[in-house]
Amino acid sequence: MSGQLRFLLGYEQLVKNLLRTLPEDDAAAQAVGGNYEYYGVLEHALLRGEGLRDGSTVVDVGCGSGRLATKLARYPKLRYLGLDVVPELLDYARRKAGRPDFRFERVDAARLPFDALAADFCVFFSVFTHILPEESYVYLEEAHRVLKPGGKAVFSFLEHASAASRPVFDANLAWVRERHVAGHLNTFLHRADLRLWAERLGFEVAALHLGESRFIEVDAGCAAPPAVAEGLYALGQSVCVLRKRGG
Repeated sequence: MSGQLRFLLGYEQLVKNLLRTLPEDDAAAQAVGGNYEYYGVLEHALLRGEGLRDGSTVVDVGCGSGRLATKLARYPKLRYLGLDVVPELLDYARRKAGRPDFRFERVDAARLPFDALAADFCVFFSVFTHILPEESYVYLEEAHRVLKPGGKAVFSFLEHASAASRPVFDANLAWVRERHVAGHLNTFLHRADLRLWAERLGFEVAALHLGESRFIEVDAGCAAPPAVAEGLYALGQSVCVLRKRGG
């Protein structure tokens, strides 16, 4: 069973359980790890720091219940495609964003239903953390195909070098020690491999940030008081930014 299929089956059941037991807004937030507003602001601010503007085209892989889409809805000329594996989350994201021109589609394979050379950003927040490295590589192949020259693939990942990732690894160890089998798939990637992937695929590494690094600048254009004030923030997962060569 592929990492993506394994994640898909477990995640769909998790979402159904949350929707059955919690109010819809609470379930939609818990389905993407909680702190819906907080992480939506940080993801938006991160992309602004990488050059997001009104008129950009964004492919959001693993869009979940739309925490990034709701922040991007403020840009009237922005084009957006949100992809996820769970229909209920896509329905919620569509309603929450309130943008009839935003596309939300279900995918269950490492393929992006988007034209070649058409996107400015292809983002994967908390996606590569739950699939096999080979599947992440294929997603990056697809990102390279859909991005314009100079466009950016932005993704979060777990790495052993990051103190922010250690609790996840410790939880994995505890699960295996108690049950003698791996539980929820949490994949760790290595920077050396990411650099090799970038070279092979035709990207350059524009940035690498540790999960605990406060590199995300939330300014007045992104802040959402009282949940998120202006300042510098860490995402909690490491972040890699790859720029497609040629721009």
